[in-house]
Amino acid sequence: MGEGPMSNYDYEDDDFDTEDTSNDLVKQLRKATKQKDKELAELKAQFENLNKAQRERAIKDALESRGVNSKIASFIPQDIDPTEESVSKWLEDYADVFGIEINQNQATPNVDPAQAAAYKRMTNAVESGSNPGHNDSVMHKLVNANSKEELDEIIRMSGL
Repeated sequence: MGEGPMSNYDYEDDDFDTEDTSNDLVKQLRKATKQKDKELAELKAQFENLNKAQRERAIKDALESRGVNSKIASFIPQDIDPTEESVSKWLEDYADVFGIEINQNQATPNVDPAQAAAYKRMTNAVESGSNPGHNDSVMHKLVNANSKEELDEIIRMSGL
């Protein structure tokens, strides 16, 4: 009978130790869970930022492909899918609000054709790095050169 109470005492002591261990385990699990929740929140925030950036880029690309100023993207509601079709449909519905003419299923800014032609000439001149008359003048001099030395001098001076 002496062994009975002693073994009970041992069991109770073991139970007490188990409770401490389980409390520590619970604390560790709670700490790990909080850490995972924090990491999950950070990942969600990163995902939302990437999603937002991707959506904005897709909408701007869709607008630019239609020849429309991409600043209009800030007016497009969040519930519009960032696809070419959805953006085009929305743009057609609200073209009059932004002063955009829809011609042949293409949204184009309302621009005077003469101004567009002048802009194109200026852009071409800037891109080529020369004025339109420069090449004509060099060509004229080359055609009218009288000697090899004169040709060499014209080439050297023109930067060709």
